[in-house]
Amino acid sequence: MDNRSDIQLIEDTLAGNDTAFGVLVRKYQKSIHAFVWSKTQDFHYAEEITQDVFIQAYRKLATLRNPNQFAGWLHVIAKRYSIRWIRKKELVVQSLETASVDLVEKHSYERYLSEHQETEANERRYKIVNNLLKRLSKHERKVIMLYYLREMSVKEIGKILGVSVNTVKSQLQRARKRLQTFSLSLH
Repeated sequence: MDNRSDIQLIEDTLAGNDTAFGVLVRKYQKSIHAFVWSKTQDFHYAEEITQDVFIQAYRKLATLRNPNQFAGWLHVIAKRYSIRWIRKKELVVQSLETASVDLVEKHSYERYLSEHQETEANERRYKIVNNLLKRLSKHERKVIMLYYLREMSVKEIGKILGVSVNTVKSQLQRARKRLQTFSLSLH
């Protein structure tokens, strides 16, 4: 059992310790799932939405102004995602009522193919990016991930890493050049 407070887990996550975020997920996953399930009335979609909530929380964690309000912040994200899902479902139901069966089947199949192709493309991109990131040094990888994946400013990264803004900028520039060199070697 991890005894760190939410604040400490958030600080550790922002410093690059992804296992700390895993602790937060395990701590809040059941309550967020129950909340989403109560809104959507669909257990399986609630699982998907819960995953999306934690992905969004991870991406936007640096924007959380008061770490003491992490649980409430998660519930706000969960509520927004639930509302989007409910609205989307209502639109589909309305459009299905006026569509012919053949048209619905054709649209469903096209959507399935599109989603399948998109998933495969995302998986390929993920593998390429992951392989490129592995070729960077640990420090370069951390700066790139904080900047692009966590969408943090160079000032925020400098604070976390204890270096100047100019140092972060030069590290980003160096890492970008290395990534560009690596990616050119793939073609």
